This record gives sequence, C-alpha cells and structure tokens, in this order.
Amino acid sequence: MSDRLLEVRNLTMQFGGVTALSEVNLYVSKGEIAALIGPNGAGKTTVFNVTTGYYTPSSGEVLLNNESIVGLKPHKIARKGLARTFQNVRLFGDMTALENVMTGADSRNKVGLIGSMFGTAQSRRDEESSHLKAAELLNFMGISHRGGQLARNLPYGDQRRLEIARALALDPKVLLLDEPAAGFNPQEKVELGELIKKIRDAGFAVLLIEHDMSLVMKISDRVSVLDFGQKIAEGTPSEVQNNQRVIDAYLGVADHAS
Repeated sequence: MSDRLLEVRNLTMQFGGVTALSEVNLYVSKGEIAALIGPNGAGKTTVFNVTTGYYTPSSGEVLLNNESIVGLKPHKIARKGLARTFQNVRLFGDMTALENVMTGADSRNKVGLIGSMFGTAQSRRDEESSHLKAAELLNFMGISHRGGQLARNLPYGDQRRLEIARALALDPKVLLLDEPAAGFNPQEKVELGELIKKIRDAGFAVLLIEHDMSLVMKISDRVSVLDFGQKIAEGTPSEVQNNQRVIDAYLGVADHAS
C-alpha cells in the first residue's frame, strides 16, 4: 500500500487564457517534509489554493488518503485532514492566542450550533477538550506564555507560530506551510527549521513553500521545482541543487527572490 498521503496528478489550472499550472504531479508521503520551490509567479501558491479547495482545477486530480477532494469546500477538506497557513498571517486579532487555537480545535467537535447554545453535557466536554488541546499546542510551539494575550499584540514571529498551532489543531494528516520564514531574521529561520522538523517528528507530513534555499535544503526530505507552472525537477536537496535546469531557472537568482 502506498504511503502517499497527498497526491496531485496532472493538475492544470487556467485563468481565462492564462495557464497557471500545466499537468503538475506532486506527492507528500507519511513522515516527510516535502518542499515546493520556484521563482515568483511559478504557480506554487496556486498549487496550495487548488489543493485546499479555494480553486477548482481545470483538470487533474487531488487525492488525500487516496480519496478525491476536488470540488469540496475548504472547510470540508480541512476536516478530512489537510490544513494550511498563508503567506500573510491570518489570525483573529481581537481573540487571545489560546482562543485562536481553540477555533481550530472546535472545528473537530461533534456538537452543532444548537448543542452549543444550550450548553449540553457534550458541548461542555468538547469545550474542555478544545481548551486542553489548544494549551498543549501552544506549549508544543513554544508560546504557552502568550496564551492570554491578544493575537494582534504578539511579536511577528509568535504570530507565525500561533498560525501554525491553529492549523495543527485541525489534526491534519498533511500540513501545508506557505512561506513560513517570510520576514524572519537568520536566527528565527534556524529556529523555524527545527520547529518544522519537530512537527514532522510528531507525526505530521509537511509540504513547504519557501524562498529561503538554505532553510529548504537543510530540512527537506524531497524538493519539487516549478517554473512557469510546470514541474521541471524533483529529488533530494542535493539532486535539485545540482540540476542545471533548476540552477538556470531559479537557484542562480534565489538569493534575490522574495
């Protein structure tokens, strides 16, 4: 049986007359950190948007646990085990860090709106469970001391960590991280790399979009490269680094990409 958790097959995405993705094939297996790199405009975030249901592909398949998720709404895809973060941090600024993570945990609860309104025993158990889980994730991410602070008041790096914690609260099989190191200084990038490996070691598969090649090459098990909406290479970090087509398309200018 295949250990591939997420698989994209012959994915094509067109916007009017523009082809953003052309027959792209990708996969993420259990216990790995896979990276998706390429120049600005290569189609990386479009892959994430199609995979998580924000766009419906023009053609191709997206399989999660060998089940097609094409056509499902983003919240249904999240419940099936695919969670993501965004290039720009998206938090509930007027809620505390703990409450932000609880929103992710609450989405897994079984009690509906009516049960919550009437404070049923099950809804109380769910609330307690969400609170505990959120606290554990804040601790896991190293920001337990931020639990009672409003999200908008947190330092930028901790906001990034908080967004990842909220995504993990969905109990994803695969976690998609869209440029998590954006805006980080060198030391913060090192710490982020260790954190992503920690997430992988905790049982989550990770698909990472990132422009910082040092970070990508240090933590990734496998790297796929897009250029003009097409996959031009895939392999281990060392294989990709030595691929002339990749060097010509991207790595030669990667230090200047953002």
